[in-house]
Amino acid sequence: MRITLLNQFYVPDVAPTGLYLHDLARVLVQRGHEVKVICSRRSYDGAKIFPRSEILDGVEIVRLRATGFGRRGFMGKLTDYASFYGLLLAKLLFGGKRPDLILSLTTPPYIGLLGKLAAKQHGCRHAHWIMDLYPDVMLAHGMARSGWFIGALKKLTRYQFKGADHVFTLGPKMAESVSAYLGKSKSGRNENDQTVSLNQPSPGVHWLCLWSNSEMSPWAEHEPNPMRADRGWTADEVIFLYSGNMGLGHRFGEFLAAAKTLGRLGPRWVFAGDGKRRAEVVAAAKSQPDARIDVLDYVPKSVLRAHLCSADVHLASLDSSWQGLMVPSKLQGSFAVGRPVLYVGGRDCETAVWIEESGGGWVVDENDQASLLRAIQESLDPVERQKRGLAALTFAREHFQMSTNCQRMAQLLEGSGDISIPHHSPGLAEMAPAKL
Repeated sequence: MRITLLNQFYVPDVAPTGLYLHDLARVLVQRGHEVKVICSRRSYDGAKIFPRSEILDGVEIVRLRATGFGRRGFMGKLTDYASFYGLLLAKLLFGGKRPDLILSLTTPPYIGLLGKLAAKQHGCRHAHWIMDLYPDVMLAHGMARSGWFIGALKKLTRYQFKGADHVFTLGPKMAESVSAYLGKSKSGRNENDQTVSLNQPSPGVHWLCLWSNSEMSPWAEHEPNPMRADRGWTADEVIFLYSGNMGLGHRFGEFLAAAKTLGRLGPRWVFAGDGKRRAEVVAAAKSQPDARIDVLDYVPKSVLRAHLCSADVHLASLDSSWQGLMVPSKLQGSFAVGRPVLYVGGRDCETAVWIEESGGGWVVDENDQASLLRAIQESLDPVERQKRGLAALTFAREHFQMSTNCQRMAQLLEGSGDISIPHHSPGLAEMAPAKL
């Protein structure tokens, strides 16, 4: 098949959506398909310009010369979106061979509308891979309120999905949110990928876990981690690490309050990354010097494994208003290196369910400082950390494998009728992929 993949960002850019898309694209090429990616020449931050075209791992990459204001402001971001939309539409309608399938991601929002329009023009199939569910994330962001505008956007979302061969989501709760858009109440695929009775026509809604970098693995138990020494952390310190995007959908107040309460007697709290809420963490570190809060930048991919393995406990969070709208991917990396995860946020989401199901960490409700302090105290026990870290690693090896999950997605895109879905965990089996 000739398959066209659409996303604003793609490798070598660091945007996670592009990295995951490249993993899938490589698998599709290995399965004998002709794969083309259409993306922007500008990097996620707007600072870099990539070649107009190239072949990478057998994938044809076509980059459009959209504007590159990056993340410097709302209007700049809108300008980048608008310029990319226009160039992409022209490229889809008038450039290149007719594809057999167009798969759209969600950067920029509603890029799937262009994929659907082009599919209709070429008489081919279209599908969607949802990383963030719009316009719901706009409501969660506080960017808009319910009203006629959001109502119109919801209709666009429903229209975008209508007639698609497949809609892929990142987890069972997210699949339920998409199903609700289509007027369906519950999931529809069981463990054997059998179709439950449904109203037609409607797209197939599936959930597939994201995966960790294939290089991620635990650090040898008795081998010193050079990054701890480089950062001046002693061997007997317990390091709590939040690594990744500090976005609006995440919670930091509970962690920062615990750091203040425990002071110099508590663990070292390390926040590495960037995002809208980084300033909140920086301010807390400056105003509370006894809280032992360190704020670091993103680390290069070449040292990511050492970075993740340098900590004893990883931190994760998700505000309850964002449940079912996105699935942060940091859990996959944490589990892959055998580190337990301390999570704060809503429980009705994939991160909380998978931590509880695996036994690979602790789940604490929002604003429950007493329970958070108890979980921290428990996590200071090295035996407990080792037990939960091993449970996390076991879960990752069973469910967060790139090859397995990309092969399953490829089979669905190809239209294979016999797809084995190897869910062995009770919770995952209960929340099996849906088809609507």
